[in-house]
Amino acid sequence: MNACESWESGPNCSEEDEMEGTMQGYRALVKRHQGALLLLCVLTLMVGLSGGGTSVAQAASLPVSCTTAAAAETEGSRRLALIVGVGKYKNSEVTQLAGAAGDAQRIFNLLTGPGGYEYPKENVCLLLDEQATVANFKAAFEQALVKRAQANDMVVIYFAGHGSVAEDLNSDEGDGTDETLVLHDSRTNGVDDLLDDEFNDLLQQLHHRTHGITVILDSCNSGTAVRGDAVSLTSRYMKPQTLPKTRPTLSQAGKPDGSPTFTPKDLPGLVLLSAAGDGTSAMETGGRGIFTDALLTVLAQAPKPPLTYAQAASQVRPLVAARSPQISDFHGDLSRTVFGNEHRTQAMGWRISAVSPTLTLSGPPLPGLGVNAEMRVYEGRALGTDTQDPQKAKATLVIKTSTGLSATALAAKGPSPADIAVGDLAVLVRPGDEFLTLSVRMRPSTQNDGIPVARATAIRKAIQDDRETKTMVVLVDDVKAKADFELSLQDTSKIVLRDAQNRIRNVYAPGTTESLVIARNLWQHARQIALKNLRGEGGQDFKEQETLQVSLEPDTEANQSPCAQEATWVQTAPNTPQEIPLCYRYRVKVTLDEKARVPLLVGGALLSSDGAILGFADMLNEPLQPGKSRVFQKRFRGQPPLDVEDHVIVFGTQIKNSVQWELLTSPVDERARTRSGEERGKTSSLGRALERYLLPGTRGAGDDPGVEDSTWTRSSMTAVVRANSGFLAPAREGKTVGALDKREYTIPNFDIRPYLPNDGTTALALLLRQADSLAKYSRSEQDGVGYTQHPWAEDTDAANLKKGIDCSRAIWFAFTRAGLPYNKQGNGYVPTVEMVRPNGPMSGEFESCQGEPPELGDILVYRDDTRGDGHTVMVIDPAKRIAWGSHGWDGNVKDGQQPDTGVEYQLIKYKTDWTRWDRTSMGQKACWRYRQIAKDATTSRGMPGTQALGTPCDQQACRISGSPNESFLNAIKEKRP
Repeated sequence: MNACESWESGPNCSEEDEMEGTMQGYRALVKRHQGALLLLCVLTLMVGLSGGGTSVAQAASLPVSCTTAAAAETEGSRRLALIVGVGKYKNSEVTQLAGAAGDAQRIFNLLTGPGGYEYPKENVCLLLDEQATVANFKAAFEQALVKRAQANDMVVIYFAGHGSVAEDLNSDEGDGTDETLVLHDSRTNGVDDLLDDEFNDLLQQLHHRTHGITVILDSCNSGTAVRGDAVSLTSRYMKPQTLPKTRPTLSQAGKPDGSPTFTPKDLPGLVLLSAAGDGTSAMETGGRGIFTDALLTVLAQAPKPPLTYAQAASQVRPLVAARSPQISDFHGDLSRTVFGNEHRTQAMGWRISAVSPTLTLSGPPLPGLGVNAEMRVYEGRALGTDTQDPQKAKATLVIKTSTGLSATALAAKGPSPADIAVGDLAVLVRPGDEFLTLSVRMRPSTQNDGIPVARATAIRKAIQDDRETKTMVVLVDDVKAKADFELSLQDTSKIVLRDAQNRIRNVYAPGTTESLVIARNLWQHARQIALKNLRGEGGQDFKEQETLQVSLEPDTEANQSPCAQEATWVQTAPNTPQEIPLCYRYRVKVTLDEKARVPLLVGGALLSSDGAILGFADMLNEPLQPGKSRVFQKRFRGQPPLDVEDHVIVFGTQIKNSVQWELLTSPVDERARTRSGEERGKTSSLGRALERYLLPGTRGAGDDPGVEDSTWTRSSMTAVVRANSGFLAPAREGKTVGALDKREYTIPNFDIRPYLPNDGTTALALLLRQADSLAKYSRSEQDGVGYTQHPWAEDTDAANLKKGIDCSRAIWFAFTRAGLPYNKQGNGYVPTVEMVRPNGPMSGEFESCQGEPPELGDILVYRDDTRGDGHTVMVIDPAKRIAWGSHGWDGNVKDGQQPDTGVEYQLIKYKTDWTRWDRTSMGQKACWRYRQIAKDATTSRGMPGTQALGTPCDQQACRISGSPNESFLNAIKEKRP
């Protein structure tokens, strides 16, 4: 048996011939769940069954790291894997990825290394960078997997690298696109991306041979934009490839993945784990994929009973959220055991290699392991459940130096009387300081929206003068460097904080305390990272994300704001994401599982997306009994920022080891002022350990006042505040979600305020207000503005609107009535047949954006060359796929309702990239971006701001927001030539 002996390299491998087989396609399930996923921007984890098909790949000369020799058996079956990581690309236009190959190597270690999932190294094919060509991928799939697989074998397929999309030419995709994997030689010398159809055909062959397949794709197939100049995150997405109009011939034995006969029951056990759904992108940072990091952290455990996909998913979400705006999503039969390994007994960790003169340890690269990371030391043969119980630890280590593969450490004696010995197992408890710090860039005064030198100097001084903030917040000075957040100027006066997706997280009022407020808020954001990274140690007493069940519920004891009364609250299950309608009041409810062994003292905090940390602790004095529920007294209300995840975390400790969780949400100096010396002396050992963890640089710096000697647990959930709650919620399992009216994919009282720039004189602000007024007028007239084509010959706009308005006329109306020049013909009306001409009337005031990701205010034009008709809309929200216009087609007619058409906000239902409208033949022919809007957007004055939502729950604002303003009503009554 040829096997690798180091953590840095994979196995030595040999070749085999190809083998045939088929299965039903996995891609169909992805399409079936697309309403929930919104996009396949995923690290996807699948487990499936069923099959039939033929061979597609020709034999290739594979590298020695790819084993194809006879597979070793384990407990009567084979465990096979194909691990692929591509960070180096032959095409220089493809962005290189620092973390992809390393992620693949770490998955290889997880499957084959000590404490891993017991996959024999000779059963695993590893392809990294230059080895991972399209031909090698196909050949390795057939030779290393298909030919060797037998019934009941477990197979893992992992890919880390870029994903993309391509036009669907065989009409097997519901959204008209094929997802692709970008391999090392893709887009060079006539080699295309690997289409999902081709990948599906390979899976068809494999699934004929075995009933257990796991696919992990740490890639992204969405075009969600990320501001590369302001963040430290890199998206694993590449712009679509233009492919030839011919495609490879695929196996004819299996149905295409868009087959209408496919249902999930055809593949029982199928599981999808999405690293980034809901319009977000799969990201990497610091040379590591964020989702892969979280997955490795969770799967390194070895609890009994073994982890299920549901349990793994619930623990992965908060770890991803601690470092990235991406939103993980999970679907399928999550009750299955991870990788099908029921007998794994030891956790993955490091081993003690020397006790004296310096305590040293070594092992494979682990996420979170760095200087000041905390590890627990257990007897070398300790079982997985033992390593989750601090009472059984020999010692707690604090890492002092680390190379990533070896480290030196300081030790504090643990509850176990035994001494540390060579060969003992050390498992990570809490991550190192580098994983808890926040990097922030201040935009230089020399750039647009840059911060004036004097104010930037004051902010820098405020950070350096605070002993905690300066250890938790790192200022990035290099203008080309990346950072987690960016401070910039808005409206020439206010400083704003933007995140990785360019969303405003906070706005700071100018004044004498500005720098202190900013420093404190950055401290809060850094503290949130640490709190999100906390994980309980439940041993056999508690289960993470299960023992405590947390949910948000409407506050029934207080009157809801009039601004919230028309919204619909859709209750979700405990420990799952909850949508909060804007202005809705709610409270936190916690339930202790009836199987819990002991009562718990419970506290927690709401981590707001603006950085605020709101602690709640009225249950710390009275234990919560098993099977009982309680509602915290503290009340919350849905407030901006919008569409950004808030996190609710609850902690449960045993009575003998209580922690004042709400105090951990404030700096040490504030806690010292609010606690007496006697109270500080009563702080439990767990409380003292967490205080040191939350302040970088203090772990291992002095005498340890105590050891952690009892189990504890935590649970968390996310919440998102929506101004237009329910607009995008699809029907699930026959249940309608949200307050949809009879209009096609719309809701009453759509709120345009989140999209308005603060400067009301900008072209975008004028345009959106005019369009919104027309939509409100249509509602106020009880659909008095329907879809009708007519010559617009009446004396007033009101008289013309009474007859109706068509799509191209609505766009013309919004621009011209906003006082904006429309085209080369001045303010002349332009039909869609003329709007699509590259050098036609639109090219005067607009620039083409065809082929680019759509932006707010863009005008998209569609034409059906077969029928000779067209359609046009204005983009409102690219990520949520909201458009404005006058619509002549009603998608609800098929549900037995009367057709309803006209001016409204509408969801782009079918095409996530906006490239077609209501039918396959109605394709996008032109995209026009108004030049003045684009010019205004180069500074914050032309971008969506916060001023319109400054008092979002003010009753007066709510009352007027549902009706067009008086100036609009007066204007449409005026006579026009």
